[in-house]
Amino acid sequence: MKLFLGVDGGQTSTRMVLGDERGRILAQAEGGPSNHTEEPGGPERLRSVLRALLKEILNTPSRELRGRVEWEAACCGMTGELEIKRRVIRGLLHSRHLSVVHDSVNALEGATVGAAGIIVIGGTGSVARGRNGKGLELTMGGWGHGFGDEGSGYWIGREVVRAVLAQWDQMGARTRLSSMLLRRLSIQSPYELIRRYYAGTFSRDQLAGLAAWADEAAEAGDLVAREILTRAGLELGRLAKALAKRLFGRPQSKTSPKRHAFSVHYSGGVFGSARVLASFTDCVRASFPTCVVSPPQLSPLLGSLLLAYRSSKVNVDAVVGSWPGQVKRLAG
Repeated sequence: MKLFLGVDGGQTSTRMVLGDERGRILAQAEGGPSNHTEEPGGPERLRSVLRALLKEILNTPSRELRGRVEWEAACCGMTGELEIKRRVIRGLLHSRHLSVVHDSVNALEGATVGAAGIIVIGGTGSVARGRNGKGLELTMGGWGHGFGDEGSGYWIGREVVRAVLAQWDQMGARTRLSSMLLRRLSIQSPYELIRRYYAGTFSRDQLAGLAAWADEAAEAGDLVAREILTRAGLELGRLAKALAKRLFGRPQSKTSPKRHAFSVHYSGGVFGSARVLASFTDCVRASFPTCVVSPPQLSPLLGSLLLAYRSSKVNVDAVVGSWPGQVKRLAG
């Protein structure tokens, strides 16, 4: 029995799924994050996470997993830099077909199942990837928190802090975000937060977590928070539109009713905000009114598994067609 492995490694968690040559899902597991491998101890942390996940899925009661296990194909979609991750993964997985790709690649595969379309990922960071009907694939964004990541959780968190600092300096509007930050972080002034951030005790991931507070404040009627989330959706929409223009041609106009046969999908925690999603959707449809804006068809994890199948020439359409609804939503 040929076995196939899919991995989705992100900044929050790493997920792994095991399937056989008929497309049956045999096991899945979830563990710690896969990011920051370039930092001291990073490769060892990734190696430990992957070993634990492999042990978990191979200990799953299954007749197919008895005896020696040989991987036919494996695909690992990983966040951030790839070279260190490739070295770690190649030392752990010995497969006839092994690929380590950026996590936007497996996210796109899951979102469109090989069809033309775009996936915009708005998590801690932001990135977009798309494919047209001619097979051309492009990526936009993903430049990291220092130079990009517009519309992401980090971007929203930074805008939240900027709004709080502006109120503190009496240069910006009043916002309930100020009291939320001071109370929930148990600080007396924004100076303490800034000192923590530059000292490294308040991380980028924690800053990105402030996006949820912005959504909470917006739902309570805070105008500053609403404006931040609306702009986040616009930034993510601009990313999708710029990529669509390069892949599918000029936007539609009133005098040019040409249909664009592609879909735009969205993924990541930022899109859990109804305000971000609405702003994103309006931005995309303003230029491409006939494109479909929707969640991914399949999760990035299953996108990795599909890429593993494709590398071994397995009929992916038959595999997906055999999956019931609950399998398609696996780890979504």
